[in-house]
Amino acid sequence: MKFKFFTLLALSCLLVLGAGCVSTPKDDLIFGLPGRDKIVSRYEKPYDQVKAAAITVLKRNGTLVGDDLVKKVLEARIDTAKVYVALDDSEPKITKVTVQVRRGGVADIDLASEVDKQIYGQLLVSQ
Repeated sequence: MKFKFFTLLALSCLLVLGAGCVSTPKDDLIFGLPGRDKIVSRYEKPYDQVKAAAITVLKRNGTLVGDDLVKKVLEARIDTAKVYVALDDSEPKITKVTVQVRRGGVADIDLASEVDKQIYGQLLVSQ
């Protein structure tokens, strides 16, 4: 009886932990509950101008932790949240910005939306 109980408990724990992995723009897997955590925007601005605006916004709100030049991903910490800003300039004259925010393993779409709006505002100011 005890063996069946502990086996069932171990299997249920593995299912919960296995289903709780989320991919980041840096192609890492982190522990977390699945949920909507990304905001995607497209801007008719050069890549360098959008990147400068994103860096300014991330530094203003928190701490810039990393800048991956190969994958074009900025990583920051705002309060206790991990913020990833992925930049994609594969289309000419258009830069795609993806903002992903995870707070303690849970999606934070509100903060992602706020960061995205601030990047847009910074682009308007820096013209």
